[in-house]
Order: sequence, then structure tokens, then C-alpha cells
Amino acid sequence: MNGIIIYQGKYGATRQYAHWLGETLQMPVSKVENVTPAVLALYDTIIIGSSVYIGRLVLRDWLKENDIRLKDKKLFIFIVCSFAVNDMTQQLEIIKNNLGAKIKDVAEIFFLPGRCVVSGLSWKDRLMLKLGAWIEKDPEKKSVMRNGFDHLERSNLKPLIENIHRMADDY
Repeated sequence: MNGIIIYQGKYGATRQYAHWLGETLQMPVSKVENVTPAVLALYDTIIIGSSVYIGRLVLRDWLKENDIRLKDKKLFIFIVCSFAVNDMTQQLEIIKNNLGAKIKDVAEIFFLPGRCVVSGLSWKDRLMLKLGAWIEKDPEKKSVMRNGFDHLERSNLKPLIENIHRMADDY
């Protein structure tokens, strides 16, 4: 399989998933800033990882800029987030607000749970999280926003890896 894993995150969970995928699939891993159109042209399979920041994919603009280059590839996108992992409504909202039609139509999309270590956040992000927790009605979400969470596990990649292998077997 001729592929590459491209990622961008904010606090490290997306990077960790990308590197675990690279080890498992024996594919190169690259931060998005190092990926040019010429690099994209070299690969048939593109696996893209992005974290979500305030409802927006960190790679949203890059995906829109490169949608034409990606539309004819075997495309997999993994989205690292908190609550949307178990909430289909939020997943659909993230997809609708962040992925153009060209990408949505060809990509297989996976949501993976991330990590939030409140003490490791920037002061701005801690403040935003504190304000968000203050207005949040759901007690479970409120607690997570105040205390953080860590659901980063290699085993979370299993459905994505199985799907990639299945796609490779089909070709």
C-alpha cells in the first residue's frame, strides 16, 4: 500500500495516534506543514488526522485548499475529539461544518477519543474551558471540562486499521 499519514493537532493526542498508525501500517508520518502538493501526488492512500478545537478541525483550511488533490485518493480521516466520539449528532455537525462535499464524498471518517490535561493547556484555553464548564448543563460534560480526561489508547485505532486493511485487500 502506497500511503502517507498526515496530521495536525494542538496538544499531542493526534500526533500520538499518527505515529502509532505509522508504526502499525509501516507508512511515513508527516506534520501537515511539511506536505506539499508534490508530496500528495506521490501517494494513492492518504490518512489524515486532525484534532477539533472549539468545534473546528485544526486542518479545516488545509483540507479545503487540497480537496481537489485528495478527491481521487483512498482517503481516511481520523478526528480526535472529546464528546463527539459517542455523539452522532456532534459528529455530523463537525463533518458538516468542516469538510467540503468533495472530501465528505470520498473519505472514510473515524472519530477517536483524545486527551485533555487541563494543567497543560495554555492560559487562554484553560479560561475558555472554565467558561464553557460554567455554562454547560450536562454534569458529566461539566466535570470533564473542569478535570480533563485521557482516553488515548492504541486500541482505539483498531476500527480504522481494519478498514484500511480491508480497502487494501479490495485492490
